[in-house]
Amino acid sequence: MKLNQYQVAVLISKYLRNDISEEDHMVLEQWLDEKEENRLLLESFRNGTHEVQHDMDFIRSLDAETAWESFEERVQQRRWKRMMRYVGYAAAIVVVAGLAIWKFLPGSSDADDAQTANVFHNDVAPGSNKAQLTLSDGSTVDLETYINGLQEQDGTAITGSDGQLTYSTPGDAANELIYNTLVIPKAGTYQLTLSDGTKVWLNAMSELRFPVQFGGKERRVYLKGEAYFEVAHDAGRPFRVAVNDTEVEVLGTHFNINSYAQVTTTLVEGSVKIYKEEEEQLLTPGQEAKVGEHISVYKANMDKVIAWKNGDFYFKSDNMVEIMEQLSRWYDIEVNYRGNIPLNAGYNGSISRNVNLSEVLEMLTFASGALFSIDQKQVSVTFNK
Repeated sequence: MKLNQYQVAVLISKYLRNDISEEDHMVLEQWLDEKEENRLLLESFRNGTHEVQHDMDFIRSLDAETAWESFEERVQQRRWKRMMRYVGYAAAIVVVAGLAIWKFLPGSSDADDAQTANVFHNDVAPGSNKAQLTLSDGSTVDLETYINGLQEQDGTAITGSDGQLTYSTPGDAANELIYNTLVIPKAGTYQLTLSDGTKVWLNAMSELRFPVQFGGKERRVYLKGEAYFEVAHDAGRPFRVAVNDTEVEVLGTHFNINSYAQVTTTLVEGSVKIYKEEEEQLLTPGQEAKVGEHISVYKANMDKVIAWKNGDFYFKSDNMVEIMEQLSRWYDIEVNYRGNIPLNAGYNGSISRNVNLSEVLEMLTFASGALFSIDQKQVSVTFNK
């Protein structure tokens, strides 16, 4: 039986934690006998350098109830980069994350023995920096082919490259607001610095309408989709984001707004107020507000909320439809389902958004048991149960 990188990662994980069955141990031995490099790999974890040994000691100590939080804290540290050199990016994810959460992943009992039968007629590259800018006169600029050097009617200079756009005012106060609109398509992302210094990261399928210069007593922009804001402080002019029938008001803070479905505002630092009609809620860092018929405030999973801005996918108790919606936006694909979709099953995992679609689907197969096929931009998800 030929093992893929995920199956090898889990076998090594179980072995290092002294939690491997006799049957799995036999499979591992067969893999080790295939070539000397395989044994050297295992030995590098078992008897490696101090840094590697430290990593392994941590893995052995993982507790299922707190594993995910511990992993997410440590994944930011440089030691995991060393691990990835040993087993490859995707396999390292399973070694570290899959190992710890394996016991409570829905369908995990079958995943150990599952044979990957994904069919990839082709692969899909990840999204990239792409956007379309509509100027105040109605003309549009494709920012994938944008040549540096635009100027608005009021003299505002627009510069940028490599996925970033910056607005610089001529110094005179704006007498009349003129607006630009930045539209991010599927498989796109872009960063924008507004004229006041506020930075905005826009996710795929998002749109921001904003004045090229802010005037008066407020700074107001209009959002569709998802964006992360780092607002420049200006006590005399509060910053307001209008999204659907909701308004978010800040003076200077970092926060994320996701309005793909329900409007959700998550506060990273500072403070914001959420308004809907006559209702308002004040958020403190680590909280998020979901706006439905009323505004409801919850404790936020910060790593999950800002993963996209940091270039990652982060799944925590997400069902397959929720996961595939994220992939659809980032890879510009259409998704079809076959069989009964287990909507009550939640899956956990993390992987870079800068990998091809097939790598993400292989990870999902290993975690969920579902099978995937790619045919052009069509992705089929098959559930055997």
